[in-house]
Amino acid sequence: MALSVTPSVNAGISLHWGEHRIWCDALHNRQVPGLSTLTPERFQHLLSHPAFQDPELLFFTHCHPDHYSKTQTRLVQQRWPGAFLALPERQEAVQILLQGEQFHLRLGEDLSIQFRRLPHEGKRYAAVPHYGALLEREGFRVLLAGDCAISAPELADFVAGTAVDLAVLPFPWVTLPKGRAFVEEVIRPRRLLVHHLPLPEDDLYGYRPATEAALSKVQVSEVWLMDRAFQEIIVA
Repeated sequence: MALSVTPSVNAGISLHWGEHRIWCDALHNRQVPGLSTLTPERFQHLLSHPAFQDPELLFFTHCHPDHYSKTQTRLVQQRWPGAFLALPERQEAVQILLQGEQFHLRLGEDLSIQFRRLPHEGKRYAAVPHYGALLEREGFRVLLAGDCAISAPELADFVAGTAVDLAVLPFPWVTLPKGRAFVEEVIRPRRLLVHHLPLPEDDLYGYRPATEAALSKVQVSEVWLMDRAFQEIIVA
């Protein structure tokens, strides 16, 4: 199946899956206190990193500046003009606009992506267009939840009846008891990848030690912590 996952910074990842390379929330340049961002130096490193070459799809769960940078995205598209762009707000003349409750995309003959509108965490962001995704290739399913509200009924509906082989979730899903319960009882993934952590120098609120302490409480057979920029995790 050959699936590897490599983070940029914050919530950004590159999925290298067979012949496909998909970036999710990988490009952003505004730092939120207590989290990290893709500084100019890190952006230059990304452009030369083997895991971030020739993307097929640039997907953004939403357009908050800690998840999406128009400037960096345009530079990437200039470098690799064949990359598709998918996001839930109109940012470019040529893009895939995610809209409606669900949106389906197929890449090549073997990769299906089902997008689903999900509520963003926090009541003040309730109106923000935000989409998660289920990717399926050769019977293997990957869930990308973005900044979905913890334990959202919409996410429960999205994964109902679906065998999730890998769930990629931000760290509050393991540090909060209700998040762990939802992972174990509703998503029920075979594997869990925890991300969206700050780099050590930006961890103002102790997210990293809190997440490390909570990992042993999660009842999932395989759990990985994505806590370093550009580390590579081989899923299968």
